[in-house]
Amino acid sequence: MSVRAFYDDLAPLYHLVYEDWETSVARQGGALASLIAEHWGVNAHAVLDAALGIGTQALGLLARGFRVTGSDLSIGAVTRARRESVVRRLPLVSLVADFRALPVRSAAFDVVLLCDNSLPHLDSEADIQEALAECLRCVRRGGGCLISMRDYESPPPTGTVEVRPYGERLWAGRRYHLRQVWTWRGPRYDLSFEITPVDGAEAGGTVLKTSY
Repeated sequence: MSVRAFYDDLAPLYHLVYEDWETSVARQGGALASLIAEHWGVNAHAVLDAALGIGTQALGLLARGFRVTGSDLSIGAVTRARRESVVRRLPLVSLVADFRALPVRSAAFDVVLLCDNSLPHLDSEADIQEALAECLRCVRRGGGCLISMRDYESPPPTGTVEVRPYGERLWAGRRYHLRQVWTWRGPRYDLSFEITPVDGAEAGGTVLKTSY
């Protein structure tokens, strides 16, 4: 499964990653607003969220008065983010693009975001350098790129399997069990994201696969 397909399929259920997505949107919006003001000043309001997802960071910043353009490789995620912004009456500008080739003018933004562990999807140092150079192309002089990533420990031996449960989530009157299964291969791992209904009303569940 490609990264694009993974996030296309995850988009309708992405909010279940969080115990309370609405609270996370507000909390992350506040945290990012503080970081932006601290590092780039209180007048830095033009933001490009280059890993938009379903809008977790963008919606929080829009609610605080930032001007946000969001871009993502996944059309499913962008469609969900657009819908969420309309419901909230927030003016999200959205694009479908790889963050290594962003269809925006140079020096058009104060800050570019790459959040929610998006950068480690890239396979090589060259890909990472390309992505960072492209993000920095988009910011004005004195602007910058704000990245959030999982704090990984040293990788375990190849073949090691780690199970990382999220617990249960209640959504639309149903309960779901979520967990990630990581299978390590050198410094990278293959991820299976399992979302399973636990109320007995439906057999099976959703299993999505990607790599980091």
